[in-house]
Amino acid sequence: MAIRNVDRRSVYPTGNAVRRALLTLRGEGVRSFWFKLLAQMGYRRLMLLDQPLVEAVPQFSPTLPVEIAQLTRGELDDYLAFRPETGRADAIGRLEAGQICFVARLDRRIVAADWITTQLIRFPYLDCELDMAAGDVCIYDKFILPAYRGHGISNALRTHHLRQLQRAGHRRVVVAVLPENASSLRDILKGGYRPCGIIGRIKVGRWQRHFRKALPKV
Repeated sequence: MAIRNVDRRSVYPTGNAVRRALLTLRGEGVRSFWFKLLAQMGYRRLMLLDQPLVEAVPQFSPTLPVEIAQLTRGELDDYLAFRPETGRADAIGRLEAGQICFVARLDRRIVAADWITTQLIRFPYLDCELDMAAGDVCIYDKFILPAYRGHGISNALRTHHLRQLQRAGHRRVVVAVLPENASSLRDILKGGYRPCGIIGRIKVGRWQRHFRKALPKV
C-alpha cells in the first residue's frame, strides 16, 4: 500500500472547543484527551489493522433478524435516509468507482452498513489517499444506528462480507481506526484483526508531511 498526499482540507468538529475537550477528558481519559489535542495542533494518526483471508469464516447469528445484502444503485435513497451526511454525489461516486456497500436491514430499514474498496481509500482526516496492494481490500465507513448496537449486527455484517471477499479471491482485509477509539478498536480486535501499521500526518501551517510505520505482528 502506498500513501499519497491530497490537496484537501480535513473536516474538523464544530462547536465549543473547551466543552468538547472537557467531555473528552471526562469520558475517555487523559490519553485520548492528549491525542485529540495533538490532532488539533497538527499531529494526527490512524492505526491500520489487517486480517488474512486464509481460514474459513465462522457462521454468526445476531440477536435481531437482520437481512444482509449488497446495496444497489436503485436502493440509494434507502441508504441516504440511513446516512444523510454522506451526500448523494459522494455515494454515487463510490458506486461508480466500483466500491461495494453491504447493508443490514431490519423490517426493510437499513440499520447498519460498511463500504469496501479494492483500489484507493481517501482519509480526509489525514489529507491523504492510500492505494491498496493487489489482493488487498479496505473496509471503511462502517456505521450502525445507535439503537441497534449491542445485538451482534456488527459481527454478522463482518462475517458476511468476509465470506464474499474470500470467495472473490481477495487475500487480505485492512481497516483503519483512531487508536483512542477504544470501543471500535476492541470490536475490530475481537473480529480477528491485528495491528499492522500506523499512518499519520504532521502539519505546521501550510507545511505537512505524511508518514507510515509498520508494526510488529503479535
